[in-house]
Amino acid sequence: MDASLRIPDGYRAVDLEPGGSISPLRLCVLCRTASDGAGGHLVVLRDWLDARALLGCVVDVGDVVQRWVQIWIQDVDRVATSLRAYQSSLSNTILEERWARMVEAVEEICPQDLVRTGFEREAAPALFLDPLRGKVKPLMHEASGMPFEVCRDDGLLRERGLALFSTTLHRYLYIEALGLESPFVAATEGAPGSDVHPLASKMTGINRDLISLNAGGGRMLVRRYSPISMGQFIEVLGGATWPGVAHGSGLVHIDNESIEAEQRGGESIDPDRFFLGRHGRWGRLVETLHLKMRLIADALGAVSQMASRTGRPLLNLSDESFQVEVWDRACGLPRLWTARAVLVDPGAAVALPIEGSRLSYFVSPEGLGRGIYRPQLGIESARGLCSLRFRQVTIDDDGSATIEGTFQTDERVKADGSDLVALQLNMAGERVEVFVRLESASAMASGELRFRSVPQRVGASAGKAMRAAEGVPMRDVTFEVLPLLSTPCDLYAIGVLAVKALLTGPDKSVAEALDEALSLARQASALHGELGGESAPALHDRIRLIFDADARWSGSLGPQRLTAEKLSPQEAFDLVPPELWWRVLAAVVRMFPGMGPDSICRDLGDSRGGGAHRVFGPAIEDVDDLLVRTRSLMLIDWRYNREVHSVIRGMRTQMIDMGVGIGR
Repeated sequence: MDASLRIPDGYRAVDLEPGGSISPLRLCVLCRTASDGAGGHLVVLRDWLDARALLGCVVDVGDVVQRWVQIWIQDVDRVATSLRAYQSSLSNTILEERWARMVEAVEEICPQDLVRTGFEREAAPALFLDPLRGKVKPLMHEASGMPFEVCRDDGLLRERGLALFSTTLHRYLYIEALGLESPFVAATEGAPGSDVHPLASKMTGINRDLISLNAGGGRMLVRRYSPISMGQFIEVLGGATWPGVAHGSGLVHIDNESIEAEQRGGESIDPDRFFLGRHGRWGRLVETLHLKMRLIADALGAVSQMASRTGRPLLNLSDESFQVEVWDRACGLPRLWTARAVLVDPGAAVALPIEGSRLSYFVSPEGLGRGIYRPQLGIESARGLCSLRFRQVTIDDDGSATIEGTFQTDERVKADGSDLVALQLNMAGERVEVFVRLESASAMASGELRFRSVPQRVGASAGKAMRAAEGVPMRDVTFEVLPLLSTPCDLYAIGVLAVKALLTGPDKSVAEALDEALSLARQASALHGELGGESAPALHDRIRLIFDADARWSGSLGPQRLTAEKLSPQEAFDLVPPELWWRVLAAVVRMFPGMGPDSICRDLGDSRGGGAHRVFGPAIEDVDDLLVRTRSLMLIDWRYNREVHSVIRGMRTQMIDMGVGIGR
C-alpha cells in the first residue's frame, strides 16, 4: 500500500464524533500516542488570529487515509491576548460574523477543498481529547454525570453577574439542565466572576488525562491539506528536498515526497521533474523561472479573490499563508507542473468601523505574521498635542458631521496620505473622537496643515457645540495618527514573496535581497525624475540603464539565483534574455507601495475605489504577461540564439586575449 495512505507510526486517528461513528468514512484528528515533549499530542499546523489548525484525516473502516485534512478550530483566546487595546470593540458575535464571511469566501474560491461538517456555520460542541484512550468527549460534571456545554444565554449570564456572550470575548461552560444552579467554568482566559471555576480545576476524576480540543465550543472548518508551504516549495524548485511535517522535535511523513526523500537518505528525488531537464542548465533555469512566476500568479489571484469576497485585507501574509498542492504526475507530465498554490490563512485583519461612516479602519495584532513580510509603518507612533481651528462644520440631515479646519503640531506627521488622525475633542461636556485626513496643498502658514474629517454621526448637543466653535482656536487637543492599513500591505507581502522566489539563494538572505530590490525601486524612481518625468522611459528600460551603468546590480539582482546551481551573472544572462529579466524586476518593484511613480499604490492605505481587491489588478496583468513571455522562452528555440551569442562572445574574448585585432 502507498505509504502516504497509512497512519504514521506512533500516531492514531481519533474520531472527532464523541462515541464514535458507524459511517464507513470517519473524520479524525491525528494524535500522537505518547506526547512529544515539545509538540504534545496534537499536530498543530498553524495558529491564526482567531483559530488554530490541526492535522487530521478522513479514514475508512480499514484505517486507510482517504484524504489528509486541516481542521480549523475557532479560538477567541488568541484574539483577546493579541488585541487587548481593542477588546471593547470586539465580541464573540463580531468574530462569528467574521468567521461566517471567511467561510463564504472559502466556499466560493475553492469549494472542492472543503469537507463539510455543519460546524462551519454553527457552533461545535465543547470537546476534549483523551489521548490515552483515543477518544474525543465532552467535559463531564461528576455530580450529575451530565456534559458541560458553552452558555450562550445572555439573560442567564446577566442573572449570574457574568460577562455576556454576545458583547464580550469571554465564554463559560455550564450544565444546561441545571440552569442558574449549574456550576460555571471559565472556557476563556480571564473570564470574570467570583464563583467561576477555572477550567483546570475540572480536569480531575473522570476528566483526568483530558486535553483541550475545542473547549470554547468554537466553529470549525475542515479543508484539504497539502503539507508543503510556498516557501518550502520555492526551495524544492531550486533543487532542495521536502522533509515532512514538523511536530515538536520530529517529523511526520504523510506524503510521497517526504517519504521517498527519507528512504533515499535526503537525496533530491524525481530527477525528471522538468520538461527541459535534458537540456541542462539552460532548461532548468528557464523552466524554474516560469514555474516560480506561476506561484506568484497563484498568490496574487488567491489574495485578490479573498479580499473581494470578504471586503477586507489579510495584513499577515507570508510564505506560510499558502500551501502548495502537488499531485501525482500523469504519464509524461513532470510532477512539479501539477503544483498549485492555495491560500490557507484567513487573515488577521479586524475591521473597527467608525460609527456613522462607511470607512472601515483595519487593525492587525502585533506579532502575527513574519516580520519581513510586514511593511514598516513610519508614523505608527505619532501622537501628542495639537492646535485646531474649525473653518466650517457641516451637519447633514442624518446627523453626520463633516469638519474642515486647520491643524498644527510640533510632532512629525505626514499629510496627503491615506492615514487617519484621531482627534479627542470635548464638545459641550461630551467626549467626541473625530477622524480626519491631513492635506498640505491648501495650508496657509508654515507648519499648518488643512484637514477634512470623515463624515460620522454625532449627537445633537455635540453638533451644536461644533458649529459654535467655528473660528475659535483650540489648544492642547490630543491626537493620534492611525495608519490606515489595507490591501497594499498584502501586495507588499507578495512583493517580498516574489523577492524570496526569484532573488535569494544559499549565499543571499531574503532580507539582503529585499534591501537591494527596494534600493533598485528608489533608484528607478529618481531616474524617472531625471529623465523627464512623464516622458521618461518605461520602468523596465530604466532598470536596464541602471544595470548598464553599474555591473554590481547584475551580481545582486541577476537571474543566477533562480536555482541552487552555481552560475555567474553573465552565464545566467546568457540563458535568460536580459530584456525579459528587466520586466521581471519591474513587475516585482511595482508591488512595493510608496516607492515613487512606478508603485501601484502610493501608500499602505491606498486601496483604490470600487473595492480593496482592485490594487492587485495591475500586478496580475504584469505577471500574466510574464507567464506568456517565459512560456514562449521554453517553447521557442531561444536557447540556440543564446548559445550562438555565447560562443561568439567567447571566441571574441579569446581573440582579444591572443592579441588578434578586430579587423584582422
